[in-house]
Amino acid sequence: MDTGLILTLIAAVSFAAGIVMVRKTAGEAGESFSVTAMSVFVGIPFFAIAVLASGDWHKLLTVSWRALALLAVAGVIHFIIGRLLGYSSFRLIGANRATPLTMTSPFYTVLLSVLFLGESLTVFIALGVLCMFAGVALITTERKRAADKKEKSLSRAEVKGILLALGAALCWGITPVLIKLGIEEIGSSAAGAFISYATSAVVMALLLFNGQRRQQLTQLPVVRSVLPMAVAAVFTSAGQLLYYAALGKSPADVVTPLLSIQILFIFFFSLLVNRKIELFTWKVVLGMAATVAGTVLFFQ
Repeated sequence: MDTGLILTLIAAVSFAAGIVMVRKTAGEAGESFSVTAMSVFVGIPFFAIAVLASGDWHKLLTVSWRALALLAVAGVIHFIIGRLLGYSSFRLIGANRATPLTMTSPFYTVLLSVLFLGESLTVFIALGVLCMFAGVALITTERKRAADKKEKSLSRAEVKGILLALGAALCWGITPVLIKLGIEEIGSSAAGAFISYATSAVVMALLLFNGQRRQQLTQLPVVRSVLPMAVAAVFTSAGQLLYYAALGKSPADVVTPLLSIQILFIFFFSLLVNRKIELFTWKVVLGMAATVAGTVLFFQ
């Protein structure tokens, strides 16, 4: 099997493990800021190693202000705002329901690429959009408990979780366009990712000057919360690094659709770890399948 495909499969497993751990730790902590902060800071050494391995450190010294701005903005949107929204949605409605919603991000990427990068709209993209929205419709109308199904409308927490997941998808759909423009100037995906992570870490450090946020993080129990959050951050950062490495070995139109199978691993890991707090129904499974099909169609 192609090296890029093997790296993509391992990345999918790593991302899935990270998401399931985030669901568990954020749910127990009752907030999502701490695990978001942890994921940003843990990512720095991973991509520092990647830049060292690629031999592209010198490109960090010659980066243009335009590329720096593009990559910095992309980092803040993706790693801070997007993750905070996504992790909050995992906490509120569960990873099984939230992940297919966050996976609609290619729709926004393609839309922006058509509008601003001159890329073409195809029949496959249109079919992909229909599949994704079918998946969203199935998942957003599913209820968690039998008692909930008697209610005609979604609860406020469910509505909030759905909107947060779609907001995360928007953030994660915008950033590939910014990253592409930045990396085209700097000439190194590893250096570009490091800049995005580093600027996000600086912004996150500034946010921690807020006493309440800092107190949330420092008062978490080490064994029950901090260590599991660190493990989730390691899985997420490893997945991100493997994904970038896979893109260096195989075309994006092969890697990205294959990465979407992480949703299958999320379902499996949730059965093992979060069986009591996740939702396992035929609507959720069909919604997942429709979202994966939409992602594959986008890259045909």
